[in-house]
Amino acid sequence: MTPLQQSDLQSLIGKNVKVLMAGRFYQRVLREDSQGLHIKYANHRVAVKPDLNSLHILYFTALKPKG
Repeated sequence: MTPLQQSDLQSLIGKNVKVLMAGRFYQRVLREDSQGLHIKYANHRVAVKPDLNSLHILYFTALKPKG
C-alpha cells in the first residue's frame, strides 16, 4: 500500500464508503478496531479490504455474512 493510499484510508474512517458485496454496491460507514477495518451489515461486523488496483481507494470489498 502506497503512502497516498494509506492517507486516503485514514481519511475515510468514519465516513460513508462504497462496499462491493456479492456483486452489489452498498453504502456503509467504514469503521476500524483492533481487528482491522469493518462495516456493520444486518447487525453483524463484516471485515472489509480496500481495492488497491488504482492510485486512490475507490471502494472496498467484503464477503456477505451468512444468515
